[in-house]
Amino acid sequence: MTESAPGRYSDLVVVGGGPRALYALADLDEELARSSQLPARPLRVTVLEPGVPGAGAVWDPSQPSHLMMNVDAAIVDATSPSVPWTYHQWSGGDEVTFPSRADVGRYLSWSFEHLCQSPRLEIIHWRARVTSVRRDGAGWVCETSTDHGRASISERSARVLLATGHAGGIGLDHSALTDPTRGPAPSEPVVIHGAALTAFDVVMDLTVGRGGTWESNPDAPAGNRYVPSGMEPSKVTMVSRTGETMLPKPVTQSADLTQAVREETSRWERGATADDAWWEVLADAAIAAAKVSGVTVRRDELWSRVGHAGSAQTRPDLRWHRDLARATGEVDEDPAWWWGRAWAAGYADVVRSLERAPRKNPLWSRWRTRAATLERWAFGPPLETFNRLVALRDAGLLCVVRPADLNVEDPACTIVNAYTRGPGVIAGDTLGDSAPTERVADTEPWAGLLADGLVSVRAGERGVLTMPDGTCVDAQGDAVGGLASLGRPTEDPVIGHDSLQRRLHQDSRRWAVSTASDWTHEVDSTAERHATVGANG
Repeated sequence: MTESAPGRYSDLVVVGGGPRALYALADLDEELARSSQLPARPLRVTVLEPGVPGAGAVWDPSQPSHLMMNVDAAIVDATSPSVPWTYHQWSGGDEVTFPSRADVGRYLSWSFEHLCQSPRLEIIHWRARVTSVRRDGAGWVCETSTDHGRASISERSARVLLATGHAGGIGLDHSALTDPTRGPAPSEPVVIHGAALTAFDVVMDLTVGRGGTWESNPDAPAGNRYVPSGMEPSKVTMVSRTGETMLPKPVTQSADLTQAVREETSRWERGATADDAWWEVLADAAIAAAKVSGVTVRRDELWSRVGHAGSAQTRPDLRWHRDLARATGEVDEDPAWWWGRAWAAGYADVVRSLERAPRKNPLWSRWRTRAATLERWAFGPPLETFNRLVALRDAGLLCVVRPADLNVEDPACTIVNAYTRGPGVIAGDTLGDSAPTERVADTEPWAGLLADGLVSVRAGERGVLTMPDGTCVDAQGDAVGGLASLGRPTEDPVIGHDSLQRRLHQDSRRWAVSTASDWTHEVDSTAERHATVGANG
């Protein structure tokens, strides 16, 4: 891998160097390899990423090893003609389902280094942040800054791919939280604002990260017992804004359940509107999932539960023992559980049916609110993480409360905000009817692009609108040649971006096909002109 001296002219500049950028370049390498005849030279690519290229911020290989993946590592696959192995193959066949994020980051970094050896791609990495992207005649200029106090540098290119991922959203220093001399002091209470995956990471920072261990205890509901190191806070309180906690992932999900759900969700047509009829299909899927599992769940109970999400009067963590039993196969008629199973098993159809479809408020506002609830019920932590949370709760070290029930009396209490920035490019909540021009993007380089009208955000959405091949759509509704975006910046027009899920969406492959075709034609045309000039010269 080469870290460049800045300022060369590239055929392609990639803004952001995390998994989404890595996968896009792997798709491009694959597409160029399909060509029967390689162009005269490799495609010159500059990757602008302040962190480790391939891994980005979330998958930084230097992060503490107790921070675990939340999704099955089987999806981690950056293979291309230049990258020979998936994550599981790279890890030596040790098919750990939920490995550490640091270990996955090492694979992603390794994959990027292999891509840099491709004969089809001449890739260099510049450790810099992009502050603006602007037109420059027929091409583009990316202005950058570095962490080393150097002056702004211009990277010029024919085309730009914006794959900024979690830009501006990773603000927690996990190493500091694990250190009692830099983070919260031992034996003092900690309040964590948030009760989802980021908050779970903070809980592990303050316990396992400080030397606590786990001891098998078959008599405990979670099957283990926490053994403190003495460096923990006196108590950790997670505050759930919604009054809902995430449900654990089931240990197994039968093929019959998945088939039953997909038989229902496959009824959605492309370009669907998230109206009552759309939601009734999902309710049918939840009922079918329960039925194939030997349980009857009533439709009115499903609708009552999703309509009153977060309204329970008891502490959210008081249902954890029963949730643990459900995850290990002792299912019952709990509506939240079956909504979660339908959402998870039918998610590919959710994405397919709503991709780039017109949005109608207040239907879209309702969809986003319900979707946020169902994601908590469908995509929660793996059983190992959930077991540990239950054991900490049973040991009296952890509890979860609603904001109205928070009672902080100790002035030494440390507050930790464990919210990760949501996807898209728009600041704050945009569930309204305001025009896109009235919205404000608060991260670079999106603020400038939106102000210049080079990208657009539809009313009620958070992410930029793109064509199916990732090409950005401007404020006039026209495709912007040479400017594309993939992944989290496009959330809402395109649903459900997980940075490690390569194949859920086809935008990256379509972008690779389009880019390879345009660039090959461009190089061949240039070579033909040079040959003609030489013959006439």
